[in-house]
Amino acid sequence: MKTVYEGILEMLTFFLSLLLPGASLAAVDSFYPPLNHTTYITNASLGTYGGVFHAPSDKASPTGDSVYNYCTMPHPHVDTYSLPAPVRNGSVDAKLVYLEYVQRHQRRTPYNILPGGENQEYNCDTIHPHLFASPSSGSPAPAQVYGQAYTDPSNPFLYLSNYVNGTCQYPQLTIGGYLDGVQHGRDLHELYSKKLNLIPSTLTQATKDKVWFRSSSAALTQGSAGAVLRGLWPTYTGPLPLHQQPASIDSINRGFSCPKRDTLLDRIQSTTEWDEHIAVTEPLRTKLADMFNASSDAAWMDTWDHFADNFQGRLCNGYELPCSLHDTSACVSDSQAEEVFRAGDWMYNYWWRKNPDVREYIQVIEGLFISELVRKFEAVQKGETGVVYSHTFAHDGDIAPLLGAMGIRALRWPGMGSNVAFEVWETSTHEFFARVLYSGRTIETVHGVLEWIPLGRLIEILSVFVPDDIVALCNS
Repeated sequence: MKTVYEGILEMLTFFLSLLLPGASLAAVDSFYPPLNHTTYITNASLGTYGGVFHAPSDKASPTGDSVYNYCTMPHPHVDTYSLPAPVRNGSVDAKLVYLEYVQRHQRRTPYNILPGGENQEYNCDTIHPHLFASPSSGSPAPAQVYGQAYTDPSNPFLYLSNYVNGTCQYPQLTIGGYLDGVQHGRDLHELYSKKLNLIPSTLTQATKDKVWFRSSSAALTQGSAGAVLRGLWPTYTGPLPLHQQPASIDSINRGFSCPKRDTLLDRIQSTTEWDEHIAVTEPLRTKLADMFNASSDAAWMDTWDHFADNFQGRLCNGYELPCSLHDTSACVSDSQAEEVFRAGDWMYNYWWRKNPDVREYIQVIEGLFISELVRKFEAVQKGETGVVYSHTFAHDGDIAPLLGAMGIRALRWPGMGSNVAFEVWETSTHEFFARVLYSGRTIETVHGVLEWIPLGRLIEILSVFVPDDIVALCNS
């Protein structure tokens, strides 16, 4: 016989299924919401779907290992990590031999300032973005200058633009983001160095050859790298190379020119599904446009990128949601922001998982970087590399197509510090297996849960998104 609670839960689940096919009140997984229908966007009762969109301004964010936290996504942690099932249950004798780690930068100020102006100042006095060069010999050592944003009241463009008073550049790493990065590195050290004995516990001239670091040319990824690597090796005092490809041909952060990207995006954003999401969000779009003078700005009206970025940048750094400068009583409500965030999730899932051109779109955005990952995994298989730990500091526009290439079951907007850990394990019989973690959790995909698969199978999954001729594809 059912209890009263079970009966109520069954009824609520039934009614929710009518409103939002695929949803379940019994087990909401904040990482994998039902994103295949636009009712996910418009159902206000869903709120943040278990996600977190707030963080303190001047300290590291607490994270839960099972909760989607846009401000500070979870990462592998010694307290919540478990060995791959076959290793854990003793059916396989294997050791971790390689870690490929790709992460988004930590939290920051917004890229996008509201067209009607901002009603709050952003202050970054508690973090110093350093700007100096040094000879490879180390001598003479440079003065450690840092950037300090300011405005001159005699500059007439200050009053013609939508510049925000304060002491920040837009975007820039915040002190909270820096501290998140240090904690991120500490946690990686506790797990992959102390517990699993893969990452060198200290960096010496000999162990430096076992690690390799890369970032985009953006200050955000460089600053995040400095924070995370400090957490990994708190007593290290020397310089470290952070590899970067030339910005104009970079295989991450859309560095190289590719006209095909725009062609495909226009096609993707002309489908019936895209038009439906535009139609159902029209009331919210109109309210926000009126509030912030955005109706004539296509960059704000054509996608949810700008509004979501602005609201996320505020809430993730201890600020309030914005109000109109022309009507101070007109402010963005929590429910409006939550709908923007749900619309952003739907948008990312459509871009990287569900649109008809998704394979080719991933190829022109991230195919070159995916090909680099494939070559690294092949080198591990063949015993042709001495590197055991490679870490790339990238952007949400890199994490999302990478997750799409693996066929993640549902893709929410990858939050700050979101990360993909490719673990390669070698058995006592010299077979190679892979386990893939997304923000500390074994990733769930259309290929199944990637808990323990032959490394060759992971290479096959990814290779579908490696273009045969990226130059020809981009110009087709």
